[in-house]
Amino acid sequence: MKKYILLGLILSLLAKAEKKTEPVVPHQNISVTSQEIRYSDNEPHYGAYISTSNCSFEILINDIPVIKHSDTSGSSLSGSYFPLNEWITKKGNQKIIIKMTPGFNQDKNILNTELSPNSEIQVKIVKSLKNKSGSSEEDEVRKYSTSKKKRINSNTFEDAFTFFADIPYHIETLENAEVLLTTDKDKLQAIEQEAVAKYNKVRDIYMKGSWSTLANIYYNREKRVAKQLFLLPDEIKNRWNEYVFRTNTDITFFDIKPIEDYKMTFYGDGKIVCLQKINNEKSALWGGFKRKGKDNVTTTYITLYLYRPKGTKELEVY
Repeated sequence: MKKYILLGLILSLLAKAEKKTEPVVPHQNISVTSQEIRYSDNEPHYGAYISTSNCSFEILINDIPVIKHSDTSGSSLSGSYFPLNEWITKKGNQKIIIKMTPGFNQDKNILNTELSPNSEIQVKIVKSLKNKSGSSEEDEVRKYSTSKKKRINSNTFEDAFTFFADIPYHIETLENAEVLLTTDKDKLQAIEQEAVAKYNKVRDIYMKGSWSTLANIYYNREKRVAKQLFLLPDEIKNRWNEYVFRTNTDITFFDIKPIEDYKMTFYGDGKIVCLQKINNEKSALWGGFKRKGKDNVTTTYITLYLYRPKGTKELEVY
């Protein structure tokens, strides 16, 4: 039996680690009560095994991009596993959208302009549960293949299907969020200005702020994910350790580029907004870092989805 661990533990861990490098910002506004801790014997993990042939693709779950594969060498996926729980918010049918685009031509060493006759994606949705002995048992939930689907366009293919997820939690974040997508140009411009301001605020935290301030910004997201993934204390700690921050003791170089050359994109049925670089459609919040003992700078793209809770004026991190 596991707990839904909420971020109080992690914030204390961050504070202890932070003492070595900079003053600790108090967290009086972040509290965890006993009512926030839940127990469950039913902790299903959903995932997708994906195989491809001669194509690139993007997969969205409930209108949020989850998996993106760019074929830049003619390589294919052969049963690669991708976890899905982080994008499942409640029990019921989950909508999968598949967008398939041309793959790489090894003979000409260029990206194909059209899908080939053998371009294909196969998806197998599975559900994993631990049995009484503690071992994980996996059951197939749904199979899908593009092989027999009719294609209207030669350079793109899009299709959708659903699968049923039986989960014990209900995340209401987006249910209680405003729809940001609009046809009103003035409102769109205002949303863009807000989004840019939030991206710059987060960039400034990465560049000049403390671990505590960073934890504050991502608290609700990590709290949500802890529930969805049924995380234990060490697992939550590991997630926070994956945040690359300039005060990490093993980081010798850290930089986040200015927010520029971007486009605004909406997801989550118009309730999520993000800024993506025009040239590669990755996050406009990006930069590089170098670890001790390494010669090369590693490029990093920091995914930042924003939403606005109903009745509020601020965009928050989803």
